[in-house]
Amino acid sequence: MVRDRVLIIDDDPDLRELVSLALSDWGLTGVEAGDCREALPLLERERGRLCAVLLDYFMPGLEPCACAKAILERVEPGVPVVLVSAAVDIAERAAELDLTRFLSKPFDMAQLRREVLGDAS
Repeated sequence: MVRDRVLIIDDDPDLRELVSLALSDWGLTGVEAGDCREALPLLERERGRLCAVLLDYFMPGLEPCACAKAILERVEPGVPVVLVSAAVDIAERAAELDLTRFLSKPFDMAQLRREVLGDAS
């Protein structure tokens, strides 16, 4: 199975759409979820196809750490999870979750590409 999908978990529909458009330019498909509850079944449905997960820190519903932990428990080993947030202390929040990848909002598409694809082309 080809890993060509990125799960975008963010409560901002405009951001999800913008990221999905960028991903399509790179030959990837964005799978969008507005919150954790939407994302959990998508993680199962897309098993084996995800190459990355973009996870907003602050969303309605679950408390941020509970949401992130629920996602992390279900992500396949080796699939990078990128924490995305406008929080000033995003590096600290990522460290709390044992994540090494994060993007501060607003981010540019070159930053997104580096985190998802590992390159700067």
